Amino acid sequence: MATAETSRVSGEERFLVRDVSWDFYKRFCDEIGERPLRLSFTDGNLEIMITKSPHEFYKTILAKLIEMIIFELELPVRSGGNMTFQREDLEKGFEPDECWWIANESVVRKKLDFDFQLDPPPDVAIEIEISRSLVDRIGIYAAMRVPEIWRHDGHKLRFYVLGENGHYTNSPVSRSFPFLSPDHLTPYLSLEDDTDETTRVRRFVDWLREFRHECAD
Repeated sequence: MATAETSRVSGEERFLVRDVSWDFYKRFCDEIGERPLRLSFTDGNLEIMITKSPHEFYKTILAKLIEMIIFELELPVRSGGNMTFQREDLEKGFEPDECWWIANESVVRKKLDFDFQLDPPPDVAIEIEISRSLVDRIGIYAAMRVPEIWRHDGHKLRFYVLGENGHYTNSPVSRSFPFLSPDHLTPYLSLEDDTDETTRVRRFVDWLREFRHECAD
């Protein structure tokens, strides 16, 4: 019999349903369609998360900064947004906050339907975790072999890169953008700062251009 528990903090609300079958999870994903829920499934446990304003702020501003890095570096990219990733062979599924294919962009450029037993995972994903997940979401990312996660807990941004041992380590720099550290992004991420998002992004782009110019000299 399925059992449930809940977790509520400012910014997120999580519900965990235990003893759920893979088939039920798949049907549930189909039933909810485009509703604003984020689902995670592993080891028979289904987490349902409702995001609130702080979660969406961090997700959105980080995504804007990543998009500007990609644009300024003129990198080919395929955006995945918060699409659902599922592996039936692993009985695991998740939805990132945002994700992108960069190194593997050419492999997935024209794809409409994905089989993640065959297709590469996104190269970098955003994971906002203001409250502690009720399932091992990082373990799901690792099982899916996502190379890099940008994780923000509402206070601090960290980069995690996947090692050959199948585990993530906290990295001082991004794997996708090796010149970039979390500290470079931190000034633009404060929720308490009354600077509007357009100004934040513009200032970040100004910094990025100056930084690249200095590195080129």
